[in-house]
Amino acid sequence: MNSEAPQSPMPATPAMPATPPAPPRINRRRLLLSAAGGLGALAVCGGAGWWARRDTARGPRLWGSAALGGRVVLPAGARQGLYASGYDGSVRAIDPGSGAVLWSREIGAADPDGGSPGWQLADSGGWPLASGDGVVCVVSQARVQARVQVLDAASGDLRWEVALPDWAPSAWQQDPAVGGGGVYTVHGSSLHCHDTADGALRWSSDPGVSGRLALAGDTVFAAGERSGLLAFDARGGERRWAQAAVGRANGAPVVERGVVYVAQSGEGPGSATVFALDAASGQVLWRRGRMDVPQGPLSAADRTLCLLSGARLTALDAATGETRWTAAVPVGLGRGTGSMTAADGTAYVGTNDDRLFAFDLATGRLRWQDEPEHLDAAGEYTRVFLAAAGSAVFRGSRTGLHALGALPSA
Repeated sequence: MNSEAPQSPMPATPAMPATPPAPPRINRRRLLLSAAGGLGALAVCGGAGWWARRDTARGPRLWGSAALGGRVVLPAGARQGLYASGYDGSVRAIDPGSGAVLWSREIGAADPDGGSPGWQLADSGGWPLASGDGVVCVVSQARVQARVQVLDAASGDLRWEVALPDWAPSAWQQDPAVGGGGVYTVHGSSLHCHDTADGALRWSSDPGVSGRLALAGDTVFAAGERSGLLAFDARGGERRWAQAAVGRANGAPVVERGVVYVAQSGEGPGSATVFALDAASGQVLWRRGRMDVPQGPLSAADRTLCLLSGARLTALDAATGETRWTAAVPVGLGRGTGSMTAADGTAYVGTNDDRLFAFDLATGRLRWQDEPEHLDAAGEYTRVFLAAAGSAVFRGSRTGLHALGALPSA
């Protein structure tokens, strides 16, 4: 509930002059801008007032560090390693149980003009990152050059690096993929596979691929540059199928139990479509139209597909596309974008003001929520990144890295 400012006493009415002065000319543009600014100030003040009166909610916190933050990835479960790509341009390996930094490596791309890569990090929340096969892959870019660096996951030592010409960065769609002995990146509108061991180029696809990737088994899935979804043999690069019905993808595809899920972009409320495709053939299993455009990528777990659209979290039956439940999620009061992920019976939503919500994946019931002690609604722009495994969830943003839930005992 928004607070109301106390009313001031009405000023006394001055005596009317004998001859009223001519009314001043009104600058309509200035009037509209002033009105918009006033409404924005009221919204922020109302939100801050509500926040001050709230009952603080504290979730099952494990540890937190304000010195860390940014993108986070888990290669194969919470006990296998946690890696973060921070706003400061460094990649770190972190003990999932304690938050201790195991190693740290500063990542930067050569820039002959002497420019700083910070302008990219401010928008992306950290260099694009992936891990698996005992390595950590990170893509960095300065003003004129991008490159992929492959680090040893145990030590942080550089194994190899290669230049990525014509790489088009985007915070949500340009993460690399790694697995099966290969590192997969997109540049020059083609998909490229480098050998994980030495960086040798294995194969490159024909042009027409965007950076929205998913790797499952021996198949790498990529959204088309303009429309459609493509599937490639991960070992040799042969194209297995193309499905044009998907249209222009909104975010990276998600693969679970032999099914590929992807959302088609739309303009305005109720204009997106969610597709389920057979991973082996590309055949459309079902499609669900009139959906709100998802905020960030989809997430699938336990035969349930989740998408976050504004202030609503929706869970679909992964086999049919029918709605299982919807849940209201407060819109963040800060600046930036939130995130959502699902794992092991729980759907997590992180908002841009450092709140985190955990919903039961079967029923949509709120299990717990976690809030910071202080709200900074006027803070710097931040992106929220979530990684979950088992009953543990890791939340990275500009304000730090936090672990909540419960780690497996063995």
